[in-house]
Amino acid sequence: MTASFDTHVIPRPVEALPDYAHSKARQTLADKLVEAFGLSPAASRAIADAVVNPTAVRKSIGDTREPEAERIAVSGGTLLGIRTYVWARKVMPDSRNPRILPARRHPFAVAPGTGSEDSKFRPIPEPRSPDYLSPTVAELRVDIESRHHLDWAAQLAAKYVLNANDWRDSIRLQGVMEAVTLVATTYHPADGTDPVTVPVTAEGSSRITADHSILGVRSGDVPYEDEGPVRGTVRRLNKALEAGAEPEDLVALRCERIPALILVGFEPFAGGTTTFPTAVRSYVALRHVDPPQPWGAGPENESLANEVMDELYRRNLITATQLAYYEGSITRAEAKAAHLSDDPAVRAAEIVGLFVNPDESYRTAIRVAVTSQSTRKRVNQRLLNDLAAALILRALADDPDKADQVRRYLRHAFGKAAHNQSWKPTDRGTDALVTAALEEARRNIAEGNDDGPSPNTVELAVRAAYPLIVQGRLNADRGTANNDQPDRRTPAEVLEAMRQRPQGILQLGQALRDYAAEVAIRAVGPDGTVLQMSDDRGDRLVTDIYLRNEFSPSGRARAPRPGDTPAHRFDNAVSELGLAMEGLRKAHEAVSKVLGDDGRPLVEAQGVDTRDVREWRDLLGAVEDDLLIWSRKYREVMGKPGTERRDPEVDAPEAQDDPTADWDRDQDQQAAE
Repeated sequence: MTASFDTHVIPRPVEALPDYAHSKARQTLADKLVEAFGLSPAASRAIADAVVNPTAVRKSIGDTREPEAERIAVSGGTLLGIRTYVWARKVMPDSRNPRILPARRHPFAVAPGTGSEDSKFRPIPEPRSPDYLSPTVAELRVDIESRHHLDWAAQLAAKYVLNANDWRDSIRLQGVMEAVTLVATTYHPADGTDPVTVPVTAEGSSRITADHSILGVRSGDVPYEDEGPVRGTVRRLNKALEAGAEPEDLVALRCERIPALILVGFEPFAGGTTTFPTAVRSYVALRHVDPPQPWGAGPENESLANEVMDELYRRNLITATQLAYYEGSITRAEAKAAHLSDDPAVRAAEIVGLFVNPDESYRTAIRVAVTSQSTRKRVNQRLLNDLAAALILRALADDPDKADQVRRYLRHAFGKAAHNQSWKPTDRGTDALVTAALEEARRNIAEGNDDGPSPNTVELAVRAAYPLIVQGRLNADRGTANNDQPDRRTPAEVLEAMRQRPQGILQLGQALRDYAAEVAIRAVGPDGTVLQMSDDRGDRLVTDIYLRNEFSPSGRARAPRPGDTPAHRFDNAVSELGLAMEGLRKAHEAVSKVLGDDGRPLVEAQGVDTRDVREWRDLLGAVEDDLLIWSRKYREVMGKPGTERRDPEVDAPEAQDDPTADWDRDQDQQAAE
């Protein structure tokens, strides 16, 4: 089982392509564009040749005296556009894509032809209005040195765009879904060859560049190709579809047609001086230079999470009541009346259970929902956690800053076990879940199987993550600046250490009980009793530092015990052994890293004294024998019910010490406040 949906985008179904339109239909549309919008014959014909269904476009324009077109407000006036589908092989991405402007090599810096490939020619100049037309007519002119100049610029732009903004993976599976903006552009070569006119993207268009790359089209050749490549490709792909298309044919069927907004007119304000090229730049700036402010991670995940819930409901995987429950749109009283848990921690575990459900029907629903809004998001563990956290947070009424912090920490709370182990959320009470988790953990300990099936401990850890993080008792890594955390584990890794140990399971249960009672979460000892502060300040409260020290990573020393009971002395001795083992590991690595003059490790060249090695191996052998015996005894004792360690001195209230009181006393006080 894996937490990542490798084929994260469901391929868009394909259909047969329409035949390339007859010359008469294309010419009729071209004539209407001239009459309705004042375009030149060359520009009108280039647009008509690119349109998939010229008859439909001609009809949509209507009366040429008052032609129909989409009106787009820009600074200085209104652009007129026509939405339709065009053949990818008959349009061209802008060879002077604005994305590459900072990287262009200008003649003042490098004389053309004297430097590397990126300065072989002068950069393609800015487009302007054709001299023979009004500056408000929707056409552009670009002066080039030759066809080779245009081809060089197109290849340079494509290389940069595919490196910086590669859409190919998405487009192979979905095709181009958002319309590209096209303007009829005429390239005038200075070498005396004929000018060529072609619809060119106004905003650079990474999508056309990616589409051409997939189809194997050289963008610089598009203005010079006749209708043959389109007509022949359409026939071949349709025959392949009838015979059972190969995967590459299916990709081509998705990519040969693209949606487009073709700019065909411009109406400046009365008395205004704005020209069509300026209006186009204004339109592009609204999309790329000064676009709407991005939603940010929070709102984006909220929207995606809603879509996932809607898709699960549409597929009858959840009921209407569950939909409202998970979306947080019913009260806790209404949830209880509908026989759903009013405990936010239980609800949180149920939400996580939906997103990690291995059933393919759930995975497909999630994939469809996510890719309906973004085809480039990977449906992986991180995204699933983000979406689950967005829904879980709807149970909180904290201020936005606190909620955002909880969101950032909660997204790291559900780790590999939650995603990869087989478990299902239940509405069992805390006591029943803790009892089942203890039995499960003892069985795995007795069998020496840390990775054994653990549906109960996983559910407990997922459920307890909510109160621990909401109360601020467990944090994510706070970075390196002013960070007093003893380690940099994620919350999920701390919870993983807790759920595998009886004391950790008891602590998770205490977190759920205290949160339900609306009191600060208290620390418990190995037998589940609440610990007291050493200076009679009352119950010991859980903090992030306490949890990280008490439930340290495997093989790492736990926090020192300041008391002098046998249990404390034993714990400290085991911690010292852990520190010694860590020192042994570091010393061994240090020996291997000492290099000689030839760059090879010296230990490989000259070895280590045999007498020393013999003594060390004898010592390691004796230690290994003891470790095996101790491990078996731990499994034997801790694998039985009711064997939590009890120390009479520790259990007595007057002798209960604070394991780390000297380290985070201030944090305890802040948490209590």
